[in-house]
Amino acid sequence: MSNVLFFGRENQIEQKEKVKNKTLREKVDMPIVATLSLLLLLGTLMIFSASYPYASLHYGDGAYYIKRQVIFLAIGIIVMIFTSNIPVEIYKKTSPIVYSVCLFLLVAVLFGGFSEGIAKRWLGIPGTPLSFQPSELMKLGIILMLAWYIDKQKEKKRTIVSEIILPGVVLFSACGLVLLEKHLSGTLIIAFIGICVLFVAGSSIKKMSLIYGITALVGGTIFLLTNSYAMKRIESFLNPNADILSDKWQTTQGLYAIGSGGFFGVGFLNSRQKYSYVSEPQNDFIFTIWCEEMGFLGAIVVIMLFVLLLWRGYKISINAPDAFSSLVGFGITAQIGIQVLLNMLVVTDLIPNTGISLPFFSYGGSSLVILLAEMGILLSVSRISKLKGG
Repeated sequence: MSNVLFFGRENQIEQKEKVKNKTLREKVDMPIVATLSLLLLLGTLMIFSASYPYASLHYGDGAYYIKRQVIFLAIGIIVMIFTSNIPVEIYKKTSPIVYSVCLFLLVAVLFGGFSEGIAKRWLGIPGTPLSFQPSELMKLGIILMLAWYIDKQKEKKRTIVSEIILPGVVLFSACGLVLLEKHLSGTLIIAFIGICVLFVAGSSIKKMSLIYGITALVGGTIFLLTNSYAMKRIESFLNPNADILSDKWQTTQGLYAIGSGGFFGVGFLNSRQKYSYVSEPQNDFIFTIWCEEMGFLGAIVVIMLFVLLLWRGYKISINAPDAFSSLVGFGITAQIGIQVLLNMLVVTDLIPNTGISLPFFSYGGSSLVILLAEMGILLSVSRISKLKGG
């Protein structure tokens, strides 16, 4: 299991490529396009339903959020089409540059960024009223950089330095800068993405657990001791008697929304919890409003769509012709899966509330555009992937 993909079968794949080059696909994978399209449609409809009471109250326009989301969705689709038409070899050549730019932006946000709440994690785009989170871009940057590094190392002798230490420096440099933004959820997601990529590439679980585990423990302890708000969230999660009118308000109201939906739901647009009960229901807790309006059956439909998307991403990645393409595909697929899983664990109160958005559902312009750019890269990989049985 330690050599899951590449180092044992890379040469065999390359030899087969010389013989079966004519089998490479030139079109993107349509099943993943269809699944993604359906998720985007349902997500957009739910943003409208979940957001209009909050938007009416705070902006005097019930369509405030949906109008902005549709614009970003259109931009994101254009970006996805563009990135899907860039050859994977270009991404391979530019990976260190993308990662370096992401590091620079993470440093820049510490000095010139602004906050929306506690965490300073946003950078303005000069000359426009728009802003974005560099941590969102780093999710892609860490995938590309680790895939590039592992691809470069595949013919070299594996040592603890090359296998664990150096990629660990790449990973924890990104995590450390994001953690300085007080962005715990972003740090966790980037860390999980990196570990998934390294695991699939064959890095030792025991070595990663020991070295990365100690690093994460020290960094996490320092963070919690110096950030009372994060410690308070953990304490309220662990405390069964926590005040549901303050510390656990959002989580409790989200659970009420899920429970109110029953099997078939109360119907589209008919949620009651979105009326100032679930805080900003168009964001991280949008899945609770979906469950209230569409019920258990609707929840299963969305979960199965995500499972289908992940399965297709896995299939594209496992049949890619080289280590870099495969790892990039796995990394993007893993990112979607990690965010979906963590979001659903948060809203069902199975882990502390860390503010994690639900891909393609939660409101957010920059995150949606970057996610769709990543899906375009996955589709680019699908063009060269030998998908058995289509």
